[in-house]
Amino acid sequence: MNEGQNLDPAEAERRSALRSRIRPLGADTPDELFLPFLDLCFNWSMDKPRVEVDELVERDDAAFYFKDWGRNGDIAVAAYASDPNTGDAAENDSVAGSEPEIVGLAWLRLAEFDAVMDRSTAAPEDTASDQTTAGAQTPADSDNSDDTEASDDGNATDTTAEVGPRFTGYGWVAADIPELSLAVLPDHQSQGIGGMLLDVVCTLAKMSGFPAVSLSVEDGNGAARLYHDRDFVAVGRNGDADILVRRLK
Repeated sequence: MNEGQNLDPAEAERRSALRSRIRPLGADTPDELFLPFLDLCFNWSMDKPRVEVDELVERDDAAFYFKDWGRNGDIAVAAYASDPNTGDAAENDSVAGSEPEIVGLAWLRLAEFDAVMDRSTAAPEDTASDQTTAGAQTPADSDNSDDTEASDDGNATDTTAEVGPRFTGYGWVAADIPELSLAVLPDHQSQGIGGMLLDVVCTLAKMSGFPAVSLSVEDGNGAARLYHDRDFVAVGRNGDADILVRRLK
């Protein structure tokens, strides 16, 4: 892509100002910071049942994307409402001198090694059911997941529940390819923030030695256009979602 070419001065200045508001987040980032953006990822469609944040905190598939942040391979970049280095307060910064609000987030996470090993030794049908349970949707950029386990029917002779492979992410492709999640607060969408976050996080992934990044985007999610425009290609399906991969050359 050659987005920097043939831009008029005003647009070039706008993009430069936006770029100055993008910052990486450290390994000490609290898990709670991810929740508003994970909420947007899971609840991207108004036509699907909402998953409340309290439920997301308790669900294994949601916890995969943020819990115990700072693991090996974790990368996150945030878009702030104003440049964190200037001290200029944005209109929605309620406390003078406080750090500007984070209005967009893109983050990458690898599946844990033990979970990948479980997946590699599982039967294909077990792996499929673990990643795509009935009614499940996918949290890539803005996806909703309603992962419902079947309950025991009370049969006293069946006392051992089957446990499938541990969750490795809806957009899992390979052990060395992290999965991307991305969300921008509604009041700050359609300003180029998502694309800028995506470019920066992919650059950091490349610098970290990752060969590619993956994600899962559900059918009907308009964010798919952003990914296709930035060289993501479909490599498979997970339920009613495409798994996309961008090679980092």
